[in-house]
Amino acid sequence: MDYLVPIPDTTETEEHLKICGFYIYGSKYFTKEYKGKHKVKIELSNFVAEGLFHLINGTNNSKRIIKIQRNTGEISVVEVQSSEMKIESFETILKSKQCTFLGNTYQLKRIFANWMDHEIQATIIETLGFNPEHKIYAFSNGVFTPAGKLINVNDVGIVEDPDTNNKYYLPAFGLAHRNNADYEGERKFLYIEGDLNFQKWAKLYFEAYETNGGIAILFLILSAFWDIVFDQVGFFPFLFLFGAYGTGKTSLVESLLRVFGKDYIGIPLNNATQVGLSRTIASRNNTIFYLKEYTPETDEANQDLILTAYDGSGRVTGIKSNDNKTRAAQVKSAIIFDGNHLPTQKTAVLSRMILLNFESNKFTYKQRKAFAGLESIKDKGFGKVLTDILQHREYFRKGFKRVFDENMKELREMVKADFSERTLKHVALILAPAKLMSKKLQFPFEFNHITNVVYYNAVEQNILLKQTDELTIFWNAFAYGIKNGNLIEFKRDGYNNNKKQSHYNLKSKDAEETILQIKLPGLFPEYIKYCKNNGQRYMDLNSLKMLLTSKSYQPFIPNLQNKRGASYTDFYFGSCYQFRLEKSENVFSIAEVELNL
Repeated sequence: MDYLVPIPDTTETEEHLKICGFYIYGSKYFTKEYKGKHKVKIELSNFVAEGLFHLINGTNNSKRIIKIQRNTGEISVVEVQSSEMKIESFETILKSKQCTFLGNTYQLKRIFANWMDHEIQATIIETLGFNPEHKIYAFSNGVFTPAGKLINVNDVGIVEDPDTNNKYYLPAFGLAHRNNADYEGERKFLYIEGDLNFQKWAKLYFEAYETNGGIAILFLILSAFWDIVFDQVGFFPFLFLFGAYGTGKTSLVESLLRVFGKDYIGIPLNNATQVGLSRTIASRNNTIFYLKEYTPETDEANQDLILTAYDGSGRVTGIKSNDNKTRAAQVKSAIIFDGNHLPTQKTAVLSRMILLNFESNKFTYKQRKAFAGLESIKDKGFGKVLTDILQHREYFRKGFKRVFDENMKELREMVKADFSERTLKHVALILAPAKLMSKKLQFPFEFNHITNVVYYNAVEQNILLKQTDELTIFWNAFAYGIKNGNLIEFKRDGYNNNKKQSHYNLKSKDAEETILQIKLPGLFPEYIKYCKNNGQRYMDLNSLKMLLTSKSYQPFIPNLQNKRGASYTDFYFGSCYQFRLEKSENVFSIAEVELNL
């Protein structure tokens, strides 16, 4: 239907006037009033208009798309809130189109009532990506329907689904917002079909980026079904691309993000506020956001957002209301980070990420050829890659949890490395689409090959996690202090000892076990100094003490003395905390940190 055809003059003037209180002539509204005994024609405006769509947005202040036709013939489309449909507010909108209303409030209300009788109802799509209520995947320029069809917007921004008769409003490309800069971000998230299907694109992508590309392909599939993944397992890890400049991090992400349109540049993490970042990420569902240049100086608030985004929560903000309600800007999309520095300030951040290491800036002929192939057609878009994935949504939903559980069971049986439960879950998760979707999508790699890639990638990350663990950092500081002579061992010679100056003591319980005793308050300044010199985040004294003396911390020896708390009172050394040391080939260690004792 062409919604921009001119509005005709009224044909049955008297009948229309009797029913509606006005009629149209010469693209103006008129009415008739008695002046004495005679009916006189009264001009009400220099325009006419038509209510095209009533836009439902879940509030009492819904919106409308109104077509305005000036008496000189120009046609405009405006988006109006229900609260603006009163004579003062509406007159302001009219003047922006060189129009005016000459009548009174009652006459304008009768015109409004006539518009409302003929307008069509449509639903505003305020969040791009997957919309669970309607089961559509919305781009700024069209929607992918449950029937597997891509339907484009018309000139006023409406998508009409012939299978369901549902109508959706996507404002970014509607005439009412054609020149509105506020929608520039949305206009980048658009469907551009391109020439390659999933199979051809994945082959080129894998050849260009090899094993890292294979993991990225699986991450893309998971991101397209973010809501299913999160609903069924309760978490969604991030992808962190680590490596120096020129190793291919940026090009890998940009090639991946082109399946979602033109928003592939990414957001510089250190130039974004937590408020702006959380609002941006909350504006789309089941897609990928690219946060660039993670550094040790990354804002603490943004790091906290990362922690909460892992389990789907986000920043909570107040909203204007009489009941002090809040609204959570929830994260419902996957996130990719990159950086030349690992996120080691907080182990909790790194443990929520799947790490991809980019080590070389030298690429094979095959890689360069595949990359050139992607580059030559990138502007045509890779939208069909995404819709090839999306059409299998129901199949993925039914099989994902089963395959994830199978992967977890198999990994527990085969993994001899000391993986954390979280790392196991990440491996099981990233491998799930490779196993589940192999009957629906043609992958450029064998399942056994990608399993080995993901597994060994996790092994390397697990080693790094142990090295960056808060308590590992403490013991590294302890070992460094001993090596450099900053920490003093307790020594006793008869009745003389250096108890006041000493920091630690070695106590042999028996031939099988050696106990390390430490005075934490004395060690603490050296620990802080070590962290500052090495760019590590340090804990306060109480937090450090709680972790070291936790019942779950295996090296710690709980105190059995009555009413002494966690600390132990040694007859010679005094109040201290005790830990079991491991010994191998005359080398002592604790938490896999070697001590030069």
